[in-house]
Amino acid sequence: MRKTKIFSILLTVTLVTSLMAGCGSSKKSEPVATTKTLDKSPITLTFYSADGNAKSSNFTDAVAKEITKRTGVTLKIQYPVGGTSKVPLMIAGGEYPDLIYAKGDESKIVSAKGLISLDKYLGKAENIKKLYGTYLPRLKDSVDDPTTYTVGSFGVSPIGTEIWTPGGLFQIQHAVLKDQGYPKLQTLKEYGDAIKTYMQKYPTINGQKTIGLSLCADDWRWLITVGNPSGSAVGLPGDGQWAIDPDTNKAQYKFMLPEIKEYYRWLNGMNASGVLDPESFTQKFDQYKAKLTSGRVLAISDAGWDYADATASLNKINQQERTFATLPVVLDAKYKDASMKDLGWGGGTGVAITTSCNNPDRAMQFLDWMASDEAQILTNWGIEGVNYTIVDGKRVISAAERQKSMNDPDYGTDTGVGLYTYPFPQRGQGVKDPTGQYYSTATTQSITDNYNSAMKETLKAYGATMEKDMYPKTSEFKTSPFGAAWMTTIPQDSDLTIILKKADDESQKSIPKAILAKPADFDKVWDEYIATLKKIEIEKAGTDFTKLLADKSQLWSK
Repeated sequence: MRKTKIFSILLTVTLVTSLMAGCGSSKKSEPVATTKTLDKSPITLTFYSADGNAKSSNFTDAVAKEITKRTGVTLKIQYPVGGTSKVPLMIAGGEYPDLIYAKGDESKIVSAKGLISLDKYLGKAENIKKLYGTYLPRLKDSVDDPTTYTVGSFGVSPIGTEIWTPGGLFQIQHAVLKDQGYPKLQTLKEYGDAIKTYMQKYPTINGQKTIGLSLCADDWRWLITVGNPSGSAVGLPGDGQWAIDPDTNKAQYKFMLPEIKEYYRWLNGMNASGVLDPESFTQKFDQYKAKLTSGRVLAISDAGWDYADATASLNKINQQERTFATLPVVLDAKYKDASMKDLGWGGGTGVAITTSCNNPDRAMQFLDWMASDEAQILTNWGIEGVNYTIVDGKRVISAAERQKSMNDPDYGTDTGVGLYTYPFPQRGQGVKDPTGQYYSTATTQSITDNYNSAMKETLKAYGATMEKDMYPKTSEFKTSPFGAAWMTTIPQDSDLTIILKKADDESQKSIPKAILAKPADFDKVWDEYIATLKKIEIEKAGTDFTKLLADKSQLWSK
């Protein structure tokens, strides 16, 4: 999965700033049309989100209160406890919350007939129809079951909308780059050598032992910091566990590729030379985050949203040089980083109404309102007069508020700004509202304004204005006809589901084993791993998944 996208309510909020803040005539926000007959009588809807924790939201922040004021809806939100999904227990008991974002467990609830069809509502759901537009067919579950069960969960941008933020997966401290004269790090060898050189020169940072490269394989995060970088290093886009041939659309479990093996051979070498954090496969996420916040970790392979809190904490204590630049590092020069490839909007999982909901009409009205222009502005920008003001008819965020958002890891949870975009229906980055302003707070100007001093210095040294300038351009890649492959619905009772579970379990066990093996034993350990994958019929999984992609393309074309 891309984690640029996936999965977390703790996404970084990028804010707009202007030198004109506080100047000019202040005007009231433009009225924005919403659902015509909105029932605002008080109602509490229970909601389970598989992506979040107790800190994510208890729906008492200012934005939540404003949502309640405008809709009458109060959400009573539950999250996984200890990272364990509650969905299997819900299915076993046949009792669900009113609304649910089940993430990867959605197909299980569909199989258990725990979700209602939204198709009968879509004809009157004007805001949802407007938001998804030609992508509306992508909400359907599958060719075999062309039912719409969910809406959401990632930002919708028309194909061709400019991508501003690369989802690169190789990060290195600005301090390392500056100390070495901002070298051009293109290959894993160059990247690794830079880390080693700095470690030898500075064995301690802030009074603690320097760590070269740290990963976090805690629970599902092994996919993000251990699994996904291997694909990125050999030019694969964010298709999760799959390598898709761009010409034939044939799918293969990516860990079967010989070049993927070479990425892990490189990590094996990093471990043997003492560069890889020995706790990479045992540490919990909180421990990992604490290390990043200490400033002593020189490099990571992670998604931006996963280490955003650490970045904010380092900014707050004025250690911007210990934050990270993201670079398009690849195995060798024959590969091209595909982080800027436009995969198109992928459909996939989203928020559903369950069969336990006593008032599905009201629940659907709420979801439709969340897709409205009014809701998009509120959830992205926050409260007018508090989080932003209107200056000369434009929404503007003050420099002071921007600094708060950059330096306070709890800004989103405290204010509610950005908390209720994902996993609800949301406009994507780069999409404009009827006034010509962006729904998202992100613009090219705001992104560059929000770079800290170290990032600005690094970009200047490389002759770039934005991080994306250092990556191969979107135009160099063909747009996927089926979105991100990892978002494809896989039937719960299929052979593919069973094989993939076995394969992922084996990968989570065997890949770290290969990385930590003695270099002389690496090939033996890896070959045993591949032999196990073949025994569980991983080739059949590729064939079955290829058919699902073809079916998905067919469904979307209707």
